Amino acid sequence: MKWTSIVLIQAALWNLCMAVSALDIPASWVNEHYTRTIDLKKSYVRETVLVEAKNVDSSPISEYYFSLPDGFGGMGNVSVLSAILDEQVPLEFDKLENNVFKLKLPIPLATNSRVSLRIRYVYMDVFSPIPRQIGMGDIQTLLFKVNKFNYSPYPTDDLTVLVEGMNKAKEMDILDKPDSETAELDVPEIPTVSEDGSWRLGPVDNVKPWSLKPVGLLYDHNKPLAKVHLLERGIWLPSSDINEFQIEEYYEVYNDGAELNSGFSRVEWIKGNYETARNHWALSHFEFPSTSALEFDDYYFTDKVGMVTTHKKIKNFLLFEPRFPLFGGWKYNFTFGFNQKFDNHLKKLDDETYILKVPLLNSALDLTYSTVNLNFYLPENAEFVNVSSPIAFQSIETDFEKSYLDVSDGHKKVTVVYKNLFEDVSKVDVLVMYKYTKANYWWKVFKISGFVFIGLVSYYLLQLVDLSL
Repeated sequence: MKWTSIVLIQAALWNLCMAVSALDIPASWVNEHYTRTIDLKKSYVRETVLVEAKNVDSSPISEYYFSLPDGFGGMGNVSVLSAILDEQVPLEFDKLENNVFKLKLPIPLATNSRVSLRIRYVYMDVFSPIPRQIGMGDIQTLLFKVNKFNYSPYPTDDLTVLVEGMNKAKEMDILDKPDSETAELDVPEIPTVSEDGSWRLGPVDNVKPWSLKPVGLLYDHNKPLAKVHLLERGIWLPSSDINEFQIEEYYEVYNDGAELNSGFSRVEWIKGNYETARNHWALSHFEFPSTSALEFDDYYFTDKVGMVTTHKKIKNFLLFEPRFPLFGGWKYNFTFGFNQKFDNHLKKLDDETYILKVPLLNSALDLTYSTVNLNFYLPENAEFVNVSSPIAFQSIETDFEKSYLDVSDGHKKVTVVYKNLFEDVSKVDVLVMYKYTKANYWWKVFKISGFVFIGLVSYYLLQLVDLSL
């Protein structure tokens, strides 16, 4: 099994080497200072890269190529990437092949001029529990694979790599016999320092382009790796002028952490007082932050069995406990519904045009999401105009969904599909523009009144029929 992993990693290294060489990136920059800071406190990885680069080309340059410092397929699914120039100017970028991004500078930079870049990104699905199965009272240990260097297309004068948020970290080799034909592995042996929950490499001088040295970091992480496989987040807009709308969210959740090495015992779980522990690798509760703008009016929780009553509000959180704790590989699904005031969410542009603003997510703490379907149920007979999202989405689909007192096609359903999100995306708002006229509203009222009238007349006429012999 060990040699199989080594062969797979070597094959991935060779394929990536061939792919990046095909991009033909000009050697226009030198990274004078390059710092990577990796945060492992959560069930996903946050990374910040600070670069001070110098234009060594003979002409002004308006683009900088940034490659994610991976090189061996260890980064999993990248969620969000942002780039800022000189701590204040957001940069536009194009994503190329193999996690290479072309950052666009606002103006061409002259020869021998310098630029400061801050690049942030989040990636997930990168942790492996070691061992895979443990006891209920054991500590969960995770393996995180990382490139010791920066895998940049440009040479680097000074490199520092810092990994934070680890407890009892150990370094281990994950590639015992590197392929001699893979030039990216020709890197210096630099000692690392591990202290105070962090792991540090460098400063390292004179790092070559595309430098690569995979290493594994083994550390204690006694929290669940909670992941939402599918979230159906529904925003139901009323036809009338009431001052609130309904939100209903359906979650399919699983724990990607260590598995239980024996059958689950409720008695042992209670005796160990694990249900009240905040630091246990089983997923026993969800914490939904509550604010003045999000108070969860008339909320409820249900699952396949029925209503779930193990929930309560504690300070600024709504705490929900599923019917059973989720150990590694265990799955659970539930529905969370509540009402939300229209205050600061809906704006009327004219007599028939509206703009709705809602958060992309209403996320519990430390969750990642594989697929999010953000569903807007517009009033019946409404016309969908457009959607605006600061985060790229996969697709937009439109359909109809019948609900109570719908008399024609039903609510206009607009579904915006997202992939690979994480909890902080709840701070991002999505805007939806639609048209809904008074005529649309009164036409529905007249239709409902007509059906009621026909029903009453039919009942009256049936009463007149004499069925006696």
